[in-house]
Amino acid sequence: MKKLFKLFMMGMLIPLLSLFSCSDDFLDAPSENQLTPGDLPEGVTAFDGIAESLYFKPWFTFNDKFLIAVGDMYAGNAFTFDGAYAQFKDAQVTSQNPILTEGYVSLFSVIDQSNNLMSLVEDRKSELPEASYKNAIAISRFMRANAYFYLVRTFGAVPIINKAGSAAQPKRNLVSDVYKFIKQDLEYAVENLPERAAKKGYVTKYAAMGILAKVHLTLNEYGECAALTQKIIGNQYILIQDYGNLFSSPENNNSAESMFALQWKAIATEWGTQNTNQAYIVPGGTGITGGGDGWGVYLPSISLQNGFEPKDTRKKSTIMTDGDFYPELLKNQGGFTYKKIYSSTAANFRKYIVGSAAERNDVFFMRTSQNTIILRYSDILLMNSEAILAGAGSTTSASALSSFNEVRARAGLPAKTVLTRDELFNERRVEFALEGQYFFDLKRRGLAEATAIISQQEVGFYSDDARTELISRKITPGSNYFELPLPQSAIDTNPSLLEPPVPFNFN
Repeated sequence: MKKLFKLFMMGMLIPLLSLFSCSDDFLDAPSENQLTPGDLPEGVTAFDGIAESLYFKPWFTFNDKFLIAVGDMYAGNAFTFDGAYAQFKDAQVTSQNPILTEGYVSLFSVIDQSNNLMSLVEDRKSELPEASYKNAIAISRFMRANAYFYLVRTFGAVPIINKAGSAAQPKRNLVSDVYKFIKQDLEYAVENLPERAAKKGYVTKYAAMGILAKVHLTLNEYGECAALTQKIIGNQYILIQDYGNLFSSPENNNSAESMFALQWKAIATEWGTQNTNQAYIVPGGTGITGGGDGWGVYLPSISLQNGFEPKDTRKKSTIMTDGDFYPELLKNQGGFTYKKIYSSTAANFRKYIVGSAAERNDVFFMRTSQNTIILRYSDILLMNSEAILAGAGSTTSASALSSFNEVRARAGLPAKTVLTRDELFNERRVEFALEGQYFFDLKRRGLAEATAIISQQEVGFYSDDARTELISRKITPGSNYFELPLPQSAIDTNPSLLEPPVPFNFN
């Protein structure tokens, strides 16, 4: 066993150092994500433990700031006065941005560790039952595909690294080839992951089908997306009744709605295994966390607030507005009543707030065990509606309306008899706010349409305590808005990233 761990650590570290070896800062992010024997749960084989670690540790800096900064703030769902996020708020992100760099390194750490698990399993294929071998490969390829899906949608052409110990300075590959590579990984996962999870929180073939459906949707391959989502609908997943429980109660992690989630572990003495979102989200000065964190970094934009229809029950679980009462927060003090004075946009986010360290044994400074949900069943339903809509302005399809109205019914909203494109995307905006999806949803609409939408969004703030004097701000995206720059640290390490993308050798 010790020999196996040594082989794993050496195999994982060497390619990371060769890929990302320049400044000390650039090495900090991947070094935090390295696995150790202590990461492995008791009672599992080394392979199972390494596979389980792929659900959390290499994703840490991706989740810490990058996902919300890119997926929500950059697209106009969130406002901030925190200088670390200013480039995302202003939609002027440069290649030197540390949050951008951390996310890039984290996603390649997922790829690297996936490749290393596959290498270890391949080396010992003869020792493993065929089902165990295929499952380990399938989990690895599923995780690798998800990392590449975020990379290609954020940065465009990136290097495809398909095995451990690949070339130290790989060239970027064609975007079309990156998507082909993602599809191949997910198709393998669909064929070889189990129909039902071997352990709560593990992914199934349906999770792989769901991500593959989103890949097809991103490429406007509507028929393929519709076929996959229809296979998932009604097959073991449901919408849970209380929307808020998806994001504020670790007890409800891996619910019947969750299909793929990052599995965080709040450990007081360990960094890099936990969800840090609460620390950035909790309104400053409220004491909700029971510790020194809670900085109100992410504030709901006025545009996002206006996106909720009257009587939408998701609103109170997503954002706090003046007078909202939360009995589950600060329970020892009789609950928490929100006041608009806490925020310059007259609201704060509620999602991913778990509560106080004084009232829970799984909350510590900048640490909760609340899952980050990457794919859930409501996404399958809305993707199905979007695929049937197929880029049209509206539809009366019974199937599209059934899926769409199921999501609305959970939110306490009346059913629609006609589904328009704008209604579909606004439904996605409020359903998945602060889940890192809005930027990619806008990108799917195309540059001209998305630019017009973003340009009309109110992303300003109020300058007075009464929150009535609006300082209006609106962003006009540039032509390169939907392709963020590659990190300068990666370019300094590997200048070939500046060369034109090349085809990938699939042989």
